[in-house]
Amino acid sequence: MQRNTQKKTITLLLSLVLIAACTATIQPEWVSLYNHKADVESDRLTWLDDMAVNSYGDVIVAGTTIRAGLENRVHDLVLARFTDSGQRIWARDFDLATGDYRSDDSAVAMAVDHQDNVYVLLNQFKAQGDSSSSGAWLISTDADGNERWRRQLSDSEEMRALTLSNDKLYTTGPSTRILSLEGKLLQQVEHDDHSGHSVQANAAGQFVVGGGQAVSFYGSNGQRLWQHAGTTEEWAAGKVIFTMNGDIVASQLLEENGAARITRYSAHGEKLWSRNFSAAYTSYGLPGPALVFEDYRGDLLLSASNADGHRIAKLDSSGRVIWNKTSRNGIVKDAALSGSDLLVVGGGYNAKYESDGSRVAESKVNRNVQITTGSIAIDGDKFYAGYSAEDNGTFALHLSQYLDR
Repeated sequence: MQRNTQKKTITLLLSLVLIAACTATIQPEWVSLYNHKADVESDRLTWLDDMAVNSYGDVIVAGTTIRAGLENRVHDLVLARFTDSGQRIWARDFDLATGDYRSDDSAVAMAVDHQDNVYVLLNQFKAQGDSSSSGAWLISTDADGNERWRRQLSDSEEMRALTLSNDKLYTTGPSTRILSLEGKLLQQVEHDDHSGHSVQANAAGQFVVGGGQAVSFYGSNGQRLWQHAGTTEEWAAGKVIFTMNGDIVASQLLEENGAARITRYSAHGEKLWSRNFSAAYTSYGLPGPALVFEDYRGDLLLSASNADGHRIAKLDSSGRVIWNKTSRNGIVKDAALSGSDLLVVGGGYNAKYESDGSRVAESKVNRNVQITTGSIAIDGDKFYAGYSAEDNGTFALHLSQYLDR
């Protein structure tokens, strides 16, 4: 009898372990689909590019609305505002063209200030006859989508990232420009030796540029204080962050598709440690960005991915790997921390990783999504996932809400 009781106890414990190891499939609270102007122009499709939550708890989405049926496709910026119950309040489109030429305007990144003003970084491709050029703009609207101002950043360079910090707007690409919230250019910093794909500023106004072939640290006056060159990546899509103690952590994509490096530097430019991670799975598909985050305990989380799967790794502040998880559920296009948990979106899969590395919940969009899209926003216990998803033979903005329980 005792032996049978032990067997039953072991079986029960194993069952509990298996149950605990399962990933829960969750359903969204709601899904909202929107294709800008598709009711009057049937050849429309809408890409989602970025999104954020304002002080009212409404979701602001920046995307690109495209006329696909024309001989030359036309791209314009579209901004839309949704309530936390999924109701669309308004949608506005903006065209950067000011002359007799074709202008493709594509949103890159968005920020919202404490007064709910919206700022969108756009790249513009201009074509007129046999000549063409690329440039970059910033557009600002108020909370109701009314344009406040627009400013051309360059008529020859595309920009890659936007950050709002210290009541200033930091944009980067082949150069870095800093603007006031009223659109006045405050500083322009050239860095011809590398292009930035990520920019962050600290409370002292110092800023760091990375995400490409180097990490460069600048004083508040724009003077470069130090730089560390990296390898030449095929895909320049990394990230830089300031840690709680003032160090800088940078992620970089490596030449192997889906592989990444994470490196920590002191504020004085000393390289403290570096770790390389191979691709989770071999793939010839598009890699996702190399994303890095710091949680409230000072631990770091790194995401690296490609079309065939992704890797999430957690490291302590000294660079020791705490855990290292892989998943076949595709690319990670965006992620965000909720406490010490990591929420990820990409390829139509939304998932939650707890602080111990357990993939505890996931949801799959029940339609095809455009793999280059995917954005996340968090407002308390509400988690928003955005894509461009197939709808009635075209692609539309696909926004869904989940409760982070």
